[in-house]
Amino acid sequence: MPPPPETSQDTTRHRLLHAASEEFARDGFTAASVRAICDAADANVSAVKYYFGSKEKLYLSVWEVAAAEMVSKEPMPRVEDFDDPRAALRAFIAWFMRLVLTEKDAHPIAGRLLAHETVAPTPGALDVFVRNCAGPIKSEVARIVDAIIGSRLPGKQHGDVVFAVIALCVNAKHSREILTLLGHPPPTTRAGINRMASVMADFAISGLDGFAKQQETR
Repeated sequence: MPPPPETSQDTTRHRLLHAASEEFARDGFTAASVRAICDAADANVSAVKYYFGSKEKLYLSVWEVAAAEMVSKEPMPRVEDFDDPRAALRAFIAWFMRLVLTEKDAHPIAGRLLAHETVAPTPGALDVFVRNCAGPIKSEVARIVDAIIGSRLPGKQHGDVVFAVIALCVNAKHSREILTLLGHPPPTTRAGINRMASVMADFAISGLDGFAKQQETR
């Protein structure tokens, strides 16, 4: 028998998503318990199948929400919002570094989900992350790079340049422990992150301007 209709914002489906987010983020997909999710959502154990079809589809629904939130909680800078694409790159690098370095506090569910997926990938989950988060980030970096250089670089060089900019931003997160041991721990405050981002942006812009000059002389 289907559940009775609900008119409040606190629907069973919404409660299941919220409870599942916490359960999957804490325990990962495999160890997460459907019964525990339903208990936390104050729902019948059959509710997951009714609303989502399966535990796997519930997990992907959690990912859809978590990944999309990462790039929407603080709006992503767009190249068309700036008169100078270099200013767009500065704003983008600062935004991106705030995203990755404050992930634990600003996006706790997505950060913990990613940690689990790094150790034990689940079919389809990272595809959702790429479609909703990593993909839009890569596309915007490519647009900014194109605006600064003025024309696409030949072959794989364009992709190499785009991912070099991305690597600048994510390196501080993934190399946090090593950087700390080297005496240069990544900043944790907004002001500190913005300062570091400014240095990274200067570095990236100098490199892109160099590529642009190379294109002009060919």
